[in-house]
Amino acid sequence: MKKSDQQRQNIIDVGRTLFAEKGYAGTSTRMINERAGIAEGLLYYYFPQGKRQLLDTIVHEGIVARKNMAEIQLKNWRADNLEDRIMSLFHTFWKSFDNDAGYQSFLITIRERTLLSDEQSQWLINTIDSVKKQIAMALREVDSRPERQERLADIAQLLMSIFQRTLYDELLIRDSRNPAAMDREGVRREIRLILELM
Repeated sequence: MKKSDQQRQNIIDVGRTLFAEKGYAGTSTRMINERAGIAEGLLYYYFPQGKRQLLDTIVHEGIVARKNMAEIQLKNWRADNLEDRIMSLFHTFWKSFDNDAGYQSFLITIRERTLLSDEQSQWLINTIDSVKKQIAMALREVDSRPERQERLADIAQLLMSIFQRTLYDELLIRDSRNPAAMDREGVRREIRLILELM
């Protein structure tokens, strides 16, 4: 990695930490510069629109990382052990919050949601919809009967709802990143009930 790439990544890491700790409004460019150990104005070299562009970059990178993890997990699904495969997908989503960067990016995306432009908000919605479609496509590999296609899309929607609700409950409401504290068996029971609809 080139020094300029390292410097840019350092600014992103520091900005992400400060936005997660203090919020976007509570973080100044001076604070970012000081914690990153960079000269005044260097932030604008890498992010010409300042901390707003930095925020956009952090949100974008976090969402792309979670989406990419889901795409990898959804490749080559088969009918055998479908419940286990869906639980594995859930664990993949959960693992994206194991590290501070993933967790901080998630918190920032939720807390600073009102700062996203209409275009960014639509991109976020489209990304979530894309994951739902990929889940539906993976389910079609298991059950390809044409009359089942709409139902499989609904099942994918229900599965995503379980994932989102559980992650939000654990990460935002309970403020817990401890996977041992999560009711995995409760999640598995909900998934099993939904798969019975297939």
